[in-house]
Amino acid sequence: MRIWIDATRPESRLEIFSMSLLERQLRPFALAEEKVSALKAGVQQAGLGAARDQFVQLARSHTSASEIWVELPEGDPTPDWIPQSLLDKLPIHWKTEPGTTGERLQRGLRDADGETVIALSGDTVVDQRIVEQLAWWEKGSIAFVSDEGEKSAAAIRFEQPLPEGGGDEGDLVEIARNAITVGFVEQMAPESVDAYIKKLRRHLPPFAIRVNGEATCAETERYLFESNYKGSTDFLTKWVYPPLVWRMLQPLTRNRVAPNVVTCVGIVCCFGSVPFFGSGMWLPGLILAYVMSVLDSVDGKLARVTFQSSAQGDALDHGMDIIHPPFWYWAWGWGLSGGDPYSGVVQASMWMVVFYIFDRIMEVLFTASTGKSIHGYTEFDNRIRTFISRRNVNLALFTVALPFGLGIEAFYLIVAWQGLSAIYHFARVIQFWNDSDNEMMYKGAD
Repeated sequence: MRIWIDATRPESRLEIFSMSLLERQLRPFALAEEKVSALKAGVQQAGLGAARDQFVQLARSHTSASEIWVELPEGDPTPDWIPQSLLDKLPIHWKTEPGTTGERLQRGLRDADGETVIALSGDTVVDQRIVEQLAWWEKGSIAFVSDEGEKSAAAIRFEQPLPEGGGDEGDLVEIARNAITVGFVEQMAPESVDAYIKKLRRHLPPFAIRVNGEATCAETERYLFESNYKGSTDFLTKWVYPPLVWRMLQPLTRNRVAPNVVTCVGIVCCFGSVPFFGSGMWLPGLILAYVMSVLDSVDGKLARVTFQSSAQGDALDHGMDIIHPPFWYWAWGWGLSGGDPYSGVVQASMWMVVFYIFDRIMEVLFTASTGKSIHGYTEFDNRIRTFISRRNVNLALFTVALPFGLGIEAFYLIVAWQGLSAIYHFARVIQFWNDSDNEMMYKGAD
């Protein structure tokens, strides 16, 4: 599969989250190369014999580019505003020959010599799900064209060169529309792209946006930020943190800070708060806890808007999310009791850990059964996730109660709420398993 990108327009240099539009076009293909390399290493280690090579070859043909042709303005030098570390990962060929967009595209299609070509425009932001759908398409040439007026964008899969006169004038959007009109390519319906994003527990229609100026650039940047929030989450993450996270992303992306660095700072703050909590030093403990809580929202957004998601990052982030709450709950109980292991509040902290682990097991069982989150089972589950017993919700309750001298009472309430949440999720799992039409109902709920 070959990638052809028209980067002849100056808008290709506009930046979203301190990354040029052209670089944003290239980043996903570098990630695909890394994933294929990891896949190859994994199957080699498994020793799958002849099937191994065929499997890797199939994955590479559908997700990885054999060549990436980038069309630059006639006579332009190789861009020095794209990191060399990225260029070194990709099989890029820079093209600076004269010609219209259509003429350059036709040259690229003919030089592909029968190889599939996916054509993109360097001044657009194209949902990677669209590109992946084009790559896996097996029914001939097809085009996705967004209906955004002046911001309309296109991505096209070609199996053969355009017919004579099919790309003489216009940009990629016009070429796509003309090719669809004459029946040379099929038009991809937005519904053919799965709108459900499992990692975000939400539906998001596929998008393709042409960035034609600084104003559109700012609008698109904000849209990408908001699109990377989970569909069901706690009230702090949903309503309180976003303005702060938005402001933190700007310097982080500008200085190219890696998401894993943010995660590691969060881990230090997270576990650094434990001894303060255990000693009853609530103010420094809460400060560190909230810093970690905010950074936990920042690192994921940073990874997704800059194409730096990784298996290591996921393991660090989600591993911390799962492991640390019991340490906090035990430390809260110990600090409230003054270090008395036989006190009721310390005993309650032990029950809190049991309820928490049981609740997590229920979530895992539901996901294993359905492939989706328990928080999306019904619209009610989606809404109650905002206040269900989770770290941020419990942290907020504890914080509000402490200044009024109600820390112990609040902690007992938190334990009871965690127990009720665990029982509720247990009932949801049983309900799903006992429902003969569960799969249809779940799809309808989404």
